[in-house]
Amino acid sequence: MISRVNMVIVGAHAVMANGGVIAPVGLNMVALAAQRHAVPFVVLAGSHKLCPLYPHNPEVLLNELRSPSELLDFGEFSDCMDSASGAGSLHVVNPTFDYVPPKLVSLFITDTGGHNPSYMYRLIADYYSADDLVVKRRPTTGS
Repeated sequence: MISRVNMVIVGAHAVMANGGVIAPVGLNMVALAAQRHAVPFVVLAGSHKLCPLYPHNPEVLLNELRSPSELLDFGEFSDCMDSASGAGSLHVVNPTFDYVPPKLVSLFITDTGGHNPSYMYRLIADYYSADDLVVKRRPTTGS
C-alpha cells in the first residue's frame, strides 16, 4: 500500500534532540516502508513535544510497557503457560512507543514551520537551557 501514497504524515509523542521521534508503536515499520519506496515521512509536532534528551543517554527511558492482555487472550495460550510456577514458554512484550531514527524522517512540521531532522537540536536549544534539564541518575551498584 505504501507505494501508492504520496506522503506519510504522522504525529509524535516526543521529538528527541537528535531528531529522532518517539511515536506510537508500529510507526517505525511505516517509516522503514516509506524509506524503501521513496515516500516522504513527515512528522507533525508542536513545540511542547520537543525533548532536550538524546535517546542514547542511559538515563532516558524511551518506552513504557503495557499489559500483554491487550494483544491476546491468555485462555487461548494456556497450554504455553506452566500453571505450577506461573512461568512458561510464552513471553509477551507490548511496548507503547517506537523510536523512529532521524534518518527515516524527511521533515518536521512544528508550530514554528518546517525543519530538517538535523536542525531539531538547534530548535530545542531555543526552548531549553542547560538549567532546565535535570536528569535523575540511576543508582549504581558496587560503589
